[in-house]
Amino acid sequence: MSIQIKRETGLMGAASAIALKVNSNLEKKLKNKETFKIDAGAEPVKIRVNQWFFGSVEKEVEDGSTVAIKTNGLAIFIFFASLFMSVIGKNISPILTLIGFIGMVFTIIYATKQWFILEVEK
Repeated sequence: MSIQIKRETGLMGAASAIALKVNSNLEKKLKNKETFKIDAGAEPVKIRVNQWFFGSVEKEVEDGSTVAIKTNGLAIFIFFASLFMSVIGKNISPILTLIGFIGMVFTIIYATKQWFILEVEK
């Protein structure tokens, strides 16, 4: 049997390929809306994806499962809200700019493991 991986990242993740890592080894670079099958044995496989410094949490997947790779809407919202506060806050208040900058730093740290979500369907 095998494990099917589907990339469904939409416009925010379509800029470049994401690296699919199986058991900490680079398996393939997936483009947007691409599907890939992994031949799995009897033991569960650990899957993780990343793109630049954005990434996902490692998930253990069993044989016969389907994994959908999606972008985390909360991380994208926090990033753009922080970016907006940083740019607009310059004209309104320096405190708003500082809050926006702190939010962007938080988002970058958060996104190292939470930018992508791996949804496993059996």
